Amino acid sequence: MPPCQGGNHQLGTLEASPVKSRNTLHALTSAALVLPGLLIAPGHAVGKDRINFQYSRYQEGERNLYGAPSLKPISADVLHGSGIFSLTDRTKFSFGYTQDTWSGATPVTTTPLATDGGNRAYFNNGVVVGASPLLQSNVLLDRDLNPIGRDPITKQSLGVVDTRSVMVMSSASPETRRQATFGLSHEWNEAAINVAGGFSRERDYKSSFGSIGGRLDFNQKLTSVKFNGGVRRQSNLDR
Repeated sequence: MPPCQGGNHQLGTLEASPVKSRNTLHALTSAALVLPGLLIAPGHAVGKDRINFQYSRYQEGERNLYGAPSLKPISADVLHGSGIFSLTDRTKFSFGYTQDTWSGATPVTTTPLATDGGNRAYFNNGVVVGASPLLQSNVLLDRDLNPIGRDPITKQSLGVVDTRSVMVMSSASPETRRQATFGLSHEWNEAAINVAGGFSRERDYKSSFGSIGGRLDFNQKLTSVKFNGGVRRQSNLDR
């Protein structure tokens, strides 16, 4: 007499259950590993010489200034390079260089469009050539405390309610920052030391810095003492 279908169904459930449990456990374990701080990064060979290079660009979109001249959006270009080289089996030299250039306009705050400030148009010989951001400004209100609109260019009152807001922009001329860092490290059986230094320079600012650090091992490297210190010098340059 053939076995009943219910017996087959029950047997299939008993055989598939461990597989389903293992799959569920595997999925939960994989999900936990990708949480911040739990994912184990693959190991890298120690002492490998390497050079890295990276370029990135950031740019904001156009802003609606309601009639005031549209200022060029802020943008930034960043170049970065670094490397590490083995001078001996226990001595390494490292360097890094970063250059970033930025220019354009970016919002600093928002203000009601009905104020006599905001991005006030800047005239030259009767021609609008720019916008000057004004944070401290005045606004007219009706009896219901609604702002009375003004012409975005002339700032003359229009006599009607205008509840729109406008971003107040601040523009900067092109600026370039250059920064270089250098480092030298050496390891002994039970100690290590590293020294580093560098400089950063802009059109109206410069700084230099240095640091020294190390490590001492005791009790067959079961106990370690680390130390470090640094100094920085900076100054402003006349344009």
